[in-house]
Amino acid sequence: MDPLYADGTSDALACLKSDAITLAGMLGLESHAAIDHWRAAVEERLLPRLTSGFPLVAAICGGGSSGKSTLFNSLVGEPLSPTGGRAGINRRLLLALGAGHRQTPGIAGVLFEPFGGLPQPLTDKTLLATPGETLLHYAENLPANVALVDTPDFDTGARGSYQNRDMAEAALRAADVLIYIFTNANYNNRDNTDFIARMLTAVGTRDCFLVYRVDPGFSASEVRAHAGTVAANLYGDHAEAHVLGVYRADEDNRVAEGSRPMTLTPVDVDGPGLMAALAAMDARAVRGALNRSIFTDVVDQAGAFVQEARDSRQLLELYRDGLRTVQQQQVREALGHLPMDAVVRRFSEIWQTSDPTHIRIMRQTGRVVEAPVRLMMRATRWIRGKGAEDHLPTGSETRLAMQTDLIRAANRLRQAALGASLAVNLPESEPMAAAMRTHAHALTGRARVAVLRRDTGMLSLEIPLHPCLGDVQAAFGRVDWSAVVEAMLGRQEALFSMTDSLDEELRHLADDQRRRMTTVDQIRQTVAAMLNIIPATAAVTYVLHTGDAVGAVGIKVKLIGLFGLNDLYALVAIPATAGMKKADLKQLEALLEPVARTWLTHKLTGIEALFTEKITGALLDRAQQVLDQSAARIASMENALARCRRALETS
Repeated sequence: MDPLYADGTSDALACLKSDAITLAGMLGLESHAAIDHWRAAVEERLLPRLTSGFPLVAAICGGGSSGKSTLFNSLVGEPLSPTGGRAGINRRLLLALGAGHRQTPGIAGVLFEPFGGLPQPLTDKTLLATPGETLLHYAENLPANVALVDTPDFDTGARGSYQNRDMAEAALRAADVLIYIFTNANYNNRDNTDFIARMLTAVGTRDCFLVYRVDPGFSASEVRAHAGTVAANLYGDHAEAHVLGVYRADEDNRVAEGSRPMTLTPVDVDGPGLMAALAAMDARAVRGALNRSIFTDVVDQAGAFVQEARDSRQLLELYRDGLRTVQQQQVREALGHLPMDAVVRRFSEIWQTSDPTHIRIMRQTGRVVEAPVRLMMRATRWIRGKGAEDHLPTGSETRLAMQTDLIRAANRLRQAALGASLAVNLPESEPMAAAMRTHAHALTGRARVAVLRRDTGMLSLEIPLHPCLGDVQAAFGRVDWSAVVEAMLGRQEALFSMTDSLDEELRHLADDQRRRMTTVDQIRQTVAAMLNIIPATAAVTYVLHTGDAVGAVGIKVKLIGLFGLNDLYALVAIPATAGMKKADLKQLEALLEPVARTWLTHKLTGIEALFTEKITGALLDRAQQVLDQSAARIASMENALARCRRALETS
C-alpha cells in the first residue's frame, strides 16, 4: 500500500493542520492568512482524496458567457444547467455523479465536504439561478469514475468585486483536473488566466483540458496558437506537461439556442473525445500524482510554518528575558537609599547579645561613644563630593529618598512595558547577555530584532513587542496608574523595614558565625571589643554601582548570584581611625558579607515581587504560558512533519 494512503499518514496530516492553526492564533504568526489557505488545501483537496473509491473530479470553469453550462450539459447528456446569452445566470455549483453512486452516498458526502454542507438533490434547475447550497444530480450517462462540476462565472462583477469568485474558487480547489473553456474574446485575458493559474498551481500542480469556443472559420493552427497562449499563461514553460488535450467547439446557433449539444473536436486529429479522455484516466493514478504534488507542497509549507513558529517563539523568549532584565535593573534603582545601618545595628545587637560575658564587659568599658561614627560620616560625605558638612540624614529625609527611588524606578519600568519595543542594555559580562545575544543574532532580519551595539562591553538590543502580548499590554495601559502608585507607596514601610523573617535569618547568621569562629578568631574578637572596632552604631551604606571607595575607609563586598546579577556591591563604611589590620579587615568582611547578602536578598525579592504584581506580571505570565504551550505544539508539529516526509520518501 502506498504510504500516502496509510491511516498513519492521514493522522499526521490532521495533526499538522491542527497544530499549525493553533500556533498561528497562539503566536500571532504573520502567515495566518497563508495558513488558512493551506488548511483549506489539506481539508478540501488532500485528506478527502486519500479515501478509496474517490472519483476523478473534473471542474468546468471559464469566464462569463464562455459556454460552461452548455459544455456541462453536453458532457452529462442532460439539459440540467440553464444556458443563455446573458452572463452570470448560474449562481450555484452543480455536481454530477454517475447514477451508480446512488448506492454509495458516502462518496457524495466526501465530495461535498469542501463546500461546507451536505449534498442537496437538484429538483428544479431554476434553483441554479438563485444563490444557495451546492446541488447534486446522478447522471445515467456519466462514467462511475468521473464527477463533473459546473461552476458559476468567476469574472461576473465590476471594479474588482466578483460575486461568484469565492464559490468558484472552492470548486476549483477541490478538483483533480480542470476543463477550461474560453473564447476568442477572452483567451488572452490575464485576469482570468491568472485566477485559474493560481487554482492550478498554488498548492500542488493539476492538469487541465482546454476547450476553445471558436468561429468555424478559424484554422487548426490558429486554434493551437491561441490555446498555446492560454497554456503559457496558466503554466509558463511547463504547459506542455500539464495540458492534457485541446478541443475546439465551433460556434453554432442551435447550440446557443439549446436545441443541440456542443460538439467537441480534438485539435489533434487522432485524439480521443473529451468524455472518452476523462473516462480513460486512471483516477487513482491521476490522484496519486496530484496528491504527491499537493502533499509535497503541503509538507514544504508546513516546514516553513514550523520555522516561523520557532522564530516567533524565540522572539517571545527574548522579549520575556529582556523585560525581566529591565525589571531587575529598575529593582536595583529602587534600592538607592536603603537604611542599611538599621540592619547592621540589629545584627550588632544580636551578635552582642550572644557575646560571652567577658566580651560584653570589655565592650561596655571600652566604648568610645560616637567619635568613630562622626569621623566615618565626614569621610563618607567627602567621598561623595558633598563637602565636609557633618550631617546625618533624618528619618523623614531617608523615607522621602526611598519613596523617590521607588516611584522613579516603577515609572521607568511601566514605560518599558508599554513600549512598542523594548530597549535592553546590559553588560556583556552578565550571564543573561550571552543567551540574549545568541537569540538576537539568530532573529536579526527575520523578527526585526536590532542589535544596536556591542562596544564598550555593553550589549544593546531593541526587541519588538511580541504579537501575542498586544492585548495584555493594552489592558495594562488602561489601568489607573496613580492608584497603582498609591498602592505601592502604601507598602513601602513593609518593604524597607525589618521583618520577623529577616530578624530570624540574622540570628541564624550570628549563630553560624559563632560556630565557625576559631580560637584565633575569639582572641581577635576580644581585642576588637577592647578597641571598639565595630561599634553598635556603625553606619553602612549601599552603593549600587561598581566604583571603588576612595581612601582606606571601605570594605567592598561583592554580591554574586542575586537574580543573575554580578555588578551589585555593598560598600561598608568603617572609621578610618579604627586602625584595622589586614587580618581584622578580612574577618570583618567575612562577618558583614552574609549580613549584606541577607538584607539585599530580602529587599530585592520584595521589590521585584511588587513590580511583578503591579507592572509586569500579566505580560510575563502570558509570555510564559504561550512559551510552554507553543513548545508542545511545535514538537507535535515537528513529529507529524517527520512522519509525512517519511511517507513521501517511501511512496
